[in-house]
Amino acid sequence: MGKYCKSALALAAPLLLAACLLLPGKFESQLRLMNDGTYSFTYVGQMQLAEGDDKPMDLPSADEESIPGSGAEEEQKNAAMRSILGGAVPGDDEGLKKFAAQLAKYDGWNRVEYMGDNLFEVEYAVSGHFDQMFAFPTIPGSTMQFPFVQIIRRSGGELEILTPAMAGPGGLAGAMGPMPMGETKMQPIDGSFTIVTDGEVLSNNTGDGLSISGSTKTMRWQVDGMSGPDGSPRAIVKLAK
Repeated sequence: MGKYCKSALALAAPLLLAACLLLPGKFESQLRLMNDGTYSFTYVGQMQLAEGDDKPMDLPSADEESIPGSGAEEEQKNAAMRSILGGAVPGDDEGLKKFAAQLAKYDGWNRVEYMGDNLFEVEYAVSGHFDQMFAFPTIPGSTMQFPFVQIIRRSGGELEILTPAMAGPGGLAGAMGPMPMGETKMQPIDGSFTIVTDGEVLSNNTGDGLSISGSTKTMRWQVDGMSGPDGSPRAIVKLAK
């Protein structure tokens, strides 16, 4: 068991060292949840791979091949990132172009263009009848998802809307601790997120509250990635169906 734990830490260490996350950049996003059970979601703007500062971490290694700075460690780090991020590795421009082309094959991804410097321009739009859960982005082949937007149905039928990645790197602080980012690796998170519904809004953390027009309620957030996980957009909505 001890050897297994050391091996797991050694495999996790390169990813933690890189602090590599898929995060928003500049964007406009809207979610509509309606009482008839239909929904629509759009995200237009930037998506980026943010890479850490590669400072050493004092973690146990499984064997001598995991010594920091070795070629084996670099290979191990890239393999871990490819697995967790569905093949994407920061700084690998050719690989990230292929990643964008692959993502564009899936439903909703109307535009995915790699712009260089770990930055993508995307246009995403889906609509349909809401079932149980929703998350954006969902990266095929990725073993870890860090959603910009997710909807989770509670046992009483309420829909909880959360936005983990809009909190920035600090959104993983509770699980991994502070995640130092490199000085030039990350574009500022700068966007707006809007929820429109004719359902019952049970709670929300907008600064100005919701606006009402007839049966329609609108909640809007300005997002800068600086508020931390407790300040990122969230709401609970109860639909008639």
